[in-house]
Amino acid sequence: MSNIQNSFPSQPYKGTRDFYPEELQKRNYIFKKWREVLTGLGFVEYETSLLENAEIYIAKSGEELGGSQLYNFKDKGDRFVALRPEQTPSLARIVANKFSELNFPLRWFSIPNCFRYERPQKGRLREHWQLNVDIIGHSGMEAELEIFNILGKIFLEFGANKSHFKIMFNHRQVLDKWLINQDLINFKEVIYKVLDNWFKLSLEENVKILDENKLDKNQIQQIVDLTAKQNQAWENYLELCHNQPEIDLLLKTLPIIRPDVEYELNPCIIRGIAYYTGVVLEAFDKNPDNSRALFGGGRYDNLMELFGKESPAIGFGFGDVTMHQFLTGHNLYPNFNQQKKVAIMPFNQDNLLEIFTKIIPKLEKENTIYEINYEYERSQNKRYKSLKKQGFDDVIKVGFI
Repeated sequence: MSNIQNSFPSQPYKGTRDFYPEELQKRNYIFKKWREVLTGLGFVEYETSLLENAEIYIAKSGEELGGSQLYNFKDKGDRFVALRPEQTPSLARIVANKFSELNFPLRWFSIPNCFRYERPQKGRLREHWQLNVDIIGHSGMEAELEIFNILGKIFLEFGANKSHFKIMFNHRQVLDKWLINQDLINFKEVIYKVLDNWFKLSLEENVKILDENKLDKNQIQQIVDLTAKQNQAWENYLELCHNQPEIDLLLKTLPIIRPDVEYELNPCIIRGIAYYTGVVLEAFDKNPDNSRALFGGGRYDNLMELFGKESPAIGFGFGDVTMHQFLTGHNLYPNFNQQKKVAIMPFNQDNLLEIFTKIIPKLEKENTIYEINYEYERSQNKRYKSLKKQGFDDVIKVGFI
């Protein structure tokens, strides 16, 4: 009978993951590819602490992310701290901290561990890793073009093509101008919320929300026409987009420099986080079994003001959970078992000296993965069959007659 008095559950904390070797191999592959693409484009990696001043997120990350989803607590020094839910405010802080010493523009990236207290569901967990890519200190539209080019390259480097995904974008200032022109600016808050969730609800459900918020039938029809990209509402919006220099540049240039990636202007791309000021973007998986946004980002020129500095900035975040689901859904992971694996089977301990001085050095030179089997008490035949069953390509017997 067991003497164990208490037994704790072996499952991980809700919304987090344990990475067994096979799962970790896939995550490391994602990280490796991300790093290869970004360093190849001249970006440099940085890192920040997991703990941050909670007030930063409350001030700038919006009601949801800075409120109900924030893991926050008082530390032993009575400081109000949080586990970071996202990386961008931390990036703004460290740039502000050495503002006069840095050479702008900065092209930086990071793969931080982030925490959000939300209901775990497909593609969204309470803990995740996220690729963050940012250009800080360049206000020109070239930064937008560079970010969009990077996004396309990341997907292509994983073996994806335009049948697998599309990148959609919008501009908050254009949407504001359109709302003013259509005499809808007084409904900005509700319209933003409805557009941000437009793809998640049916047309009837979206119309009902607009109706409940006192928009009349004509106003609701303008919103419906805009989302459907039809009639005068869409023509007016498209005209405003062509008058917005960075959007006009993207519309004219992206089809030429990235014909292998589908980019789409869409007024429903809002991005709920409060600090975005201009271009906003999201990528969507075309797999019908995973029809969802894969990442988001945009321009955030005012975030540095939190720390008493001013600098234009644009960037995006790409989570490891959605990246994994995208690669799995489209069968884009490589075969991780291509490298030869060899088992070394000694007869007894007397054979170990030969193994460590002669056999292992030779295998290491050949870049061969090896493992030593120490089950001396088992028969030669059973040991051999067991090792082959484990997937070893070859078994080297040492000391057997």
